[in-house]
Amino acid sequence: MKSLYKMALIILISKINVFAQLSAPIVEDVYGGRINAIAGYSKTADTSRIFISTESANSVFYTDVFANSSSPAFGRFHVMPGLDASANYGSNIKLIAAHAASGNLFFAKENQIFSSNAASSVVSVAYSASGLIESILIIDNYLFFSQAGNFHFGTLDSGGNFTEDSNSPIGFTSSGGQKVVYKNPVTNQLYIFTEGTVPELFKFSDAYSSLSSTTTTSSISLSSLSSSVNWKGVGIAPDGRLFVISDDKYVAYSDDEISWTQFSALIGGVANKTIAFSGDSTNYRVYSASMYSASKGESGTWLSFGDPGGMETHPNDGDVFVDPLNENIIYLTTDQGIGASIDQGATIFEIDDGIEAVQVNDFSMIADKSSAWLAAKSGLRKVINYLTFPVWTNAIFPNNDGSPYYSIEMSKDDTNRVYAGNVRIYRSSDNGNNWSQIFTPENSPYNFPSVGTMANAIEECKFSPNIVMAGFEIQNTNKGGLFVSEDYGNNWEQIYLETSTDGEDVDIADIVFNLEGSDTVAYVGAIYDLSVPQGRSIYRVVKNGSNWLASQDMDATGTAVGYPITATIQDLEITASSDTIYATGTDAGINHPITYYKIVSGTNLWTTMTTTGYPFSSGKQATAVTIGVDTIYVAVDNEIYYFPLGGTQWQLGYSYPVGTRINFLYFDELLAGTSFGLYGHIGIKNPTAIESETEYIPDNYSLEQNFPNPFNPTTTIRFSIPNSEFVSLKIYNVLGKEVANLINENRSAGSYKIYFDGSHLASGVYFYRLRAGKFELTKKLLLIK
Repeated sequence: MKSLYKMALIILISKINVFAQLSAPIVEDVYGGRINAIAGYSKTADTSRIFISTESANSVFYTDVFANSSSPAFGRFHVMPGLDASANYGSNIKLIAAHAASGNLFFAKENQIFSSNAASSVVSVAYSASGLIESILIIDNYLFFSQAGNFHFGTLDSGGNFTEDSNSPIGFTSSGGQKVVYKNPVTNQLYIFTEGTVPELFKFSDAYSSLSSTTTTSSISLSSLSSSVNWKGVGIAPDGRLFVISDDKYVAYSDDEISWTQFSALIGGVANKTIAFSGDSTNYRVYSASMYSASKGESGTWLSFGDPGGMETHPNDGDVFVDPLNENIIYLTTDQGIGASIDQGATIFEIDDGIEAVQVNDFSMIADKSSAWLAAKSGLRKVINYLTFPVWTNAIFPNNDGSPYYSIEMSKDDTNRVYAGNVRIYRSSDNGNNWSQIFTPENSPYNFPSVGTMANAIEECKFSPNIVMAGFEIQNTNKGGLFVSEDYGNNWEQIYLETSTDGEDVDIADIVFNLEGSDTVAYVGAIYDLSVPQGRSIYRVVKNGSNWLASQDMDATGTAVGYPITATIQDLEITASSDTIYATGTDAGINHPITYYKIVSGTNLWTTMTTTGYPFSSGKQATAVTIGVDTIYVAVDNEIYYFPLGGTQWQLGYSYPVGTRINFLYFDELLAGTSFGLYGHIGIKNPTAIESETEYIPDNYSLEQNFPNPFNPTTTIRFSIPNSEFVSLKIYNVLGKEVANLINENRSAGSYKIYFDGSHLASGVYFYRLRAGKFELTKKLLLIK
């Protein structure tokens, strides 16, 4: 699963042996992630501000879009200052709404409504009471939300302060389930929809701006709708036509709120709570999940986003949003992150730049370091030309399988062969251009469940590359298993660790191969589970002819302490000389993180590394280990610790925000795959005299000419700063109008590369300007399409 080939971190190249700490993380160009919700408002006469909430510790991002144009310009996303990973608002913010007058974003979390502004790190509580917030809507300067069977409303002032109306709340009787509040654009009345196979829909008697103590609600009958599907979303078109959409893309609409027309859109997938519209009452389009209709939502008129114009990545069934200034611009969720269309859905493209919300799970690189692959919750990514001008691909989904990916493995003897794992195992023989599903434990005789099964590890044997192993975990109380192929993945069989029959056995976290004498040996890290069958610690699996013999390697005879070690082993790493194996995980006795090593050529016993300086406390988990030139690195929760070989104690290298999970470490320099992105670290020998480290820190400011130039549509801009300070790098057209904001934040001293994509700009001359402290320099770049 993890290779020991040393990697040169091109952003800041150095060779560090002994150092005092690790640098702050430097983001790799892996952007995107799962998007929960989209909102926005008209910031100026020509600029829209767009917000997205994500399934990551970086909860919310924003960007400005020059939208009032036939050639819109999409800016780089930035995390909201008060809603980044350090703020601990989490990955489950799904209800958001934007207020134009104040520029605030309002969002619901459990029983509270908060507000935040991109200009400040302050997050304020706008409302708090018992009961789950079920929906939220802002219209002009009015805020509406439902909570525990009550409908609340009030006003927002120019500062975004909420004052609840004296007649609020209005009670209504409804079953449980997700609520959606929507305004009828013809009558200005509000509607509340409750999802389900037996959905409910209520209408208020007064316009949204005239709710009072006499306002009542009436039920609109949905009894004629099919009860075999889950009705999920509601929307009201410019002519007052009422739409509801269900999973399986089943659509229903009514022009009189009495009789309903319902049909299948003949497009696969599920529904989302949002239905959006563009156009007027005589001619409008309907958008929902991954599809749209150009003809008022009529049967037979629905198409997938990207049809017929094309797509960069696949749209998924998340939120949709029509730009508040330019209704030709549609924002939608994709398997990679967030996409956009400037032709009302016919063509879609990615606009993920700056979204650090990719849950990165695994990484693999070939020996010459020229290319690598990454596995993430939102697909696979490939990087080429890593040591010169690295370029990351958009997300790749083998056979359009959008399930999260947990493992990736590049072949040791054929650079075109790649393995990837989610629930299933895929293989490409042409470096990712085409994929084949080569194994799934969902099939008989194994019958693993499709939901909850994870291929945590894929490992090709470096000295016998025809041998490939895959380790699976099944979440909750079920167990995974270990599988092997000896013909490059064409045929598979199970290796029994604790059981003696095909099927559930032991949850697997990691696998490494070693050649010990003439024996092919696999070490398998297991997830501790004392329910039957038991699984724990490390298994040693030895090839014996056509069979594989498995034994527990941390029994009493295999440990330096002389008694069994019971632990979850999350990660294994073996030295380049194959003489020492390191393992890290969590002790099962008092649930503390721990790291072990085994000198194969010496004692051949698993020995506990010193805990001096180590976060040896209950509740913490060690998740990753890697080996440097003369240093061991281990991730524990949100922190990276290092141990210089020959040293006496562990030292803290860097702390990510609390709540961050570090899924892997990869040396040289140090890469960390986290729950919200891929980051590089360098070692700093003397952080109090950093300017003297001219091998690592530039002496002067510089802004290099972009390369290539002219370009179409991407180019690279490199710059260096000798001090840690606020940096601005922006692109302007010949009229002096800003068309892209590439950097606008504090940056550490160092050398940087920035990739600029001019796909959505017209051909012509542009300028890029670097400002850092008192330094300022502008250069010209030429886009030719």
